[in-house]
Amino acid sequence: MKLIVLIIALILSQTKIHAQEINPSDYASIPVSMKKRVFSDDFDNNKYFWIKQSSPVSHQIHDGFFFFSNDYDLPYTDGKPINFDANKNFELETKIKFVSGNVESLNGLFWGELIFGDKYFFGFSSMGYYTFNKEIGFQLKEYVKKTKSELINQTADNLFTVRKYNDKYYFFINQELVYEMPYETIPGNYIGFQVASKTMVQINYLKLWTIE
Repeated sequence: MKLIVLIIALILSQTKIHAQEINPSDYASIPVSMKKRVFSDDFDNNKYFWIKQSSPVSHQIHDGFFFFSNDYDLPYTDGKPINFDANKNFELETKIKFVSGNVESLNGLFWGELIFGDKYFFGFSSMGYYTFNKEIGFQLKEYVKKTKSELINQTADNLFTVRKYNDKYYFFINQELVYEMPYETIPGNYIGFQVASKTMVQINYLKLWTIE
């Protein structure tokens, strides 16, 4: 009996220690074992049916990359409805690279859109700036205005991570925390990319996990 009690105490102790080690503002603090995959597209093929169009908007998937080109005079978005419980802890991540076009305009990741409604946007420019904002109708709420950062790779891949843990959001660029804020309920489940006018980007993957 004493042995059973000792084993249970040891398990509870290890669980408590493990919980104390979780620091959601540290990119590496949440182990893979705590993540449950909801969506993953490595762009080995077009299994999720990203719409292929000719100019002015072009989608090309080859060699494990998604090349997204926009020749419109305005930014263009394309996303997928991904069903998951946003009340749970989750992590959304993409790796994206500027290829050509308008070096000052913003490209990046959007999520939480309800068809063509409100959405969140975490983006960057090839000049080394990043931003985080939310569209509300035709209004723009800027949580982080365009900010210059040495974390941005101007000619290489950039890793963007959005982490929701308990009641807060954490935003990482290339595994470094750049912003945190109280979590806000997302209006919808569309997730995807926004590309600036006259610009092409190369996307390596798009992944979503819940954190158990």
